[in-house]
Amino acid sequence: MPVQSFTNPPAKQTVIAAAKTRIFDKGQSVNATVYEALKTQITSNQLRPGRKLIHQELAERLNVSRTPVREALERLFQEGFVTRVPRRGFYVAEIDADEARELYELREALEIYALRRSMQRVIKPADLRKLDSFNKNYRLLIQENTTRERMIVDRDWHLALASLAGNRALLRSLEAVFERLIMKIRTDGYRTVRGEEALNEHLEMMKALRMDNKRVAEHLLAEHIQGARMRLMGHLTELSR
Repeated sequence: MPVQSFTNPPAKQTVIAAAKTRIFDKGQSVNATVYEALKTQITSNQLRPGRKLIHQELAERLNVSRTPVREALERLFQEGFVTRVPRRGFYVAEIDADEARELYELREALEIYALRRSMQRVIKPADLRKLDSFNKNYRLLIQENTTRERMIVDRDWHLALASLAGNRALLRSLEAVFERLIMKIRTDGYRTVRGEEALNEHLEMMKALRMDNKRVAEHLLAEHIQGARMRLMGHLTELSR
């Protein structure tokens, strides 16, 4: 199964223009189109975690009435993309400590299992070169201080590694975990000073893969994921102060 990569987030005007085109040119319902447009803006980080979603403002941006916006927000609330605060309204969902811990526990379980399966198979040189290419991109992003882009490249490296297990259901589950983590982390103030260290951990895992050292590879991967979890938990603690 090919690993999916996020493209650069579309401009706000592009999303709105596309929404209008679908409404008026293709006959899709206004409710469905508004829902898709808002979901796209949330998942592409145009509407950032913690932002308040004001019905009238969104309706004006999408050139629709408030009714389809209200229904879209209710649907996004049911799906976990937004939160609803009594007497205050809707907000783009943010991750909390409990969800972060649960997602990282699930991520570790999935990735460790995938690694064990992968190392029971023959890892091809082409697979290793693909993993190397993600690490090269990650190194470039360290210098540019691009937090979210670095998170996406890191995700792609981990998904590429997990894909070697050949289990599509597992990979879809892991993709969903990463989607939740990346979408719901407020990156403002999220310090990724461990960028170089995290990259070195990737490189050490690459060495273990090339040497077919299953025990070391599994140990390094578990420590790497646990370290990422602790950094996020620390970030969430800072936000709550």
